[in-house]
Amino acid sequence: MKTYKYLGNVSAECFLKDQTIRFSQPKAFNDPFELQPEFHVLDEGFIEGEERPCQFVIRGHQSSYEKYLITNHTAKTQSRKLDGKNIYSQLNEKIGILCLTQAETLMPANFLMWAHYAESHQGIVIEFMPDSEFIKNSSPVHYLPRRPIIDAKLLYENEYVAIEDMYFKSDIWSYENEIRITKALSECKNLNIKDALGNEIYVSEIPLDSIKCIYLGCNSSDSIKSAAIKIHRSSDTNVVFLKVHDEEYKLIPYTNLGGTWSDIYKTSEQLLFDREKM
Repeated sequence: MKTYKYLGNVSAECFLKDQTIRFSQPKAFNDPFELQPEFHVLDEGFIEGEERPCQFVIRGHQSSYEKYLITNHTAKTQSRKLDGKNIYSQLNEKIGILCLTQAETLMPANFLMWAHYAESHQGIVIEFMPDSEFIKNSSPVHYLPRRPIIDAKLLYENEYVAIEDMYFKSDIWSYENEIRITKALSECKNLNIKDALGNEIYVSEIPLDSIKCIYLGCNSSDSIKSAAIKIHRSSDTNVVFLKVHDEEYKLIPYTNLGGTWSDIYKTSEQLLFDREKM
């Protein structure tokens, strides 16, 4: 399984220039349901306001949400819900998230991801080393057909809760096969600028030794190509250009950095671009 990060124009230019990447607050995401599962109260003796607040742990704590997942909810539990907006608000002030995707393809070939997150193939895709320390502490996203309902005991009988126990998305997003790296915003650099939605932008440095390859979209600009070539020459990081196949729904890799794709991978195009893997 390979790990990729799709980047649009501006993000690609920033990464190629200074090897930084944005860690976004949940409120900056394109899904309004982020970090907002339903918490229902099953305990008859529970008095709201008396619960002990838990601490969400970014790393080093085992996920336990499945133990508290309610599959047979009733009108009775529906009537006793905790307001999760306070949790959501607090996390927005504390954490930044980097969203990555995993795939079994030999190159980033998810056309939806290229279109949505690499700005219609204008950006780039970073492939991480499989044993990279940078992605070692990543957490999976849980895809469900409906918004999860969780017993509120998760929040008040545990002193610590893994942050990934809040990472749920509708299964319509499952094509992303997402994993996440979460950092405290205090560990990131605030650029003191805001995005189009008014959210402050935080970034963190990505060590080049954690990068296996950089793929340039078939519509990438000359400036992005030049910056990628500069990185290759200074660090020997693999850079692969992509172009559109003349007949098939395929992206063809090539390089002008002193070799060809077959020189790098020693395998046939037919094997690399098997339709079942595209």
